Amino acid sequence: MLNMYKIGIVGSDNSHAITFSQMLNDPLHKYHVDGMRVLYLYGLNDERNREVAEKGRILHIVGEPEEMIGKVDCVFIEFRDGALHYKYAKPFLEEGIPVFVDKPLAATVEDAEKIVKLALDNHTLLTSFSVLRFSKKVQAIASEEKPVTLTITGPGDPDSQYSGLIFYGIHVAEILEEIVSPRSWEVYAIRKGKTVEALINIENGPIANIKISNEIPYNFTIHYLGKNKIIYHKIEDYMFSYRKGLLTVK
Repeated sequence: MLNMYKIGIVGSDNSHAITFSQMLNDPLHKYHVDGMRVLYLYGLNDERNREVAEKGRILHIVGEPEEMIGKVDCVFIEFRDGALHYKYAKPFLEEGIPVFVDKPLAATVEDAEKIVKLALDNHTLLTSFSVLRFSKKVQAIASEEKPVTLTITGPGDPDSQYSGLIFYGIHVAEILEEIVSPRSWEVYAIRKGKTVEALINIENGPIANIKISNEIPYNFTIHYLGKNKIIYHKIEDYMFSYRKGLLTVK
């Protein structure tokens, strides 16, 4: 166990809690990442906790997240609802324990700013992302010349019980950010039923169109229109992207 980072997962309801722990704890996993091991788990549902611990080979389930303090080197906040992230990241950031907040960072701008401020005030490492930004297809588009227009489509429910559109809409937003890194923009959005579409005028960048709906097949797609080529990609390398995310945390 030399040079092994001890990980605690806070939040068991997300499927990522199983995926990440399996990749880290099973050396025979196709996408195994060495050097980290999930040892502790906290969640709000006992039955789900036991399921995640069994499937992910996690040795310890704790009754309170603070029980991990002094026993882990890093914490993954894995609750599906971003509204819970500030509350559960706070005690670890205050203790100087590095934190990875799985997407979304928070459900509101206010909570996101509070999480970042905690990390800065306590000189603590903090990161948060959607693993889809690491997809080979996303990186391939990002390496192309600046597009004229860019359309990104993905699933998402504006009425999700997990604080609405941001729960899944963040995937589409992060794909856009990875490709064009917008810093100033105008947004024109419309909602019809379970579908949200936004036209984004990016300063010194392309016109971007993002489409998020709970009434379409579960696919994330990118449609790139450049000066000299047209590219269409469907993201399918999810496990590769999970692994790249873990390597980024490491």
